[in-house]
Amino acid sequence: MFCLLGLALQAGEPAVGEPGNKGYPIPSRTEKLMFYVQRTHNRNTVVYELNLKADGTIDRKEPLHASWIRFEEGGVRKELTYVQNRVYGLDFRTIDPDTWLIKFRQYKKREIYLVHSGKSNTYRALIRINGKMAEMTGLFICSVTNALGIPSSVKYIDILGIDPATGESLHERVIP
Repeated sequence: MFCLLGLALQAGEPAVGEPGNKGYPIPSRTEKLMFYVQRTHNRNTVVYELNLKADGTIDRKEPLHASWIRFEEGGVRKELTYVQNRVYGLDFRTIDPDTWLIKFRQYKKREIYLVHSGKSNTYRALIRINGKMAEMTGLFICSVTNALGIPSSVKYIDILGIDPATGESLHERVIP
């Protein structure tokens, strides 16, 4: 599962069935932002954005770039460290010129697809939520810590998304 260093379970855990990121700042939606990851440790957020080259085309070897929005530090942007990249980083496999299969380095059970739409010239990250393909907007990771404050396990992962046909918000809680 996610091997999350320094995470702590906070009081006020959401009710069963309620997405875990309630009360957390949500990154502003942009054309580049595909999805984000939040954790129980603090409100700092890992964002996954299109990795565009200088000419505006997507980097085909690494189409998404992960970085921090440090909400706890006034919203400053920072790169992931080497260790953080091993936890929150992504692996990519090209399926065709406009589609990639993406998996988290530390959790390979769920497949994410980055898909280019020629009609609108936009990209979307798609994932199965409750068995239905949806546009992924975010993940929330709830971890449990031991007596020393070190994360010992992941309690659950909330997958958040939007039904592309109806625009309805979707949520699935995964218990590892």
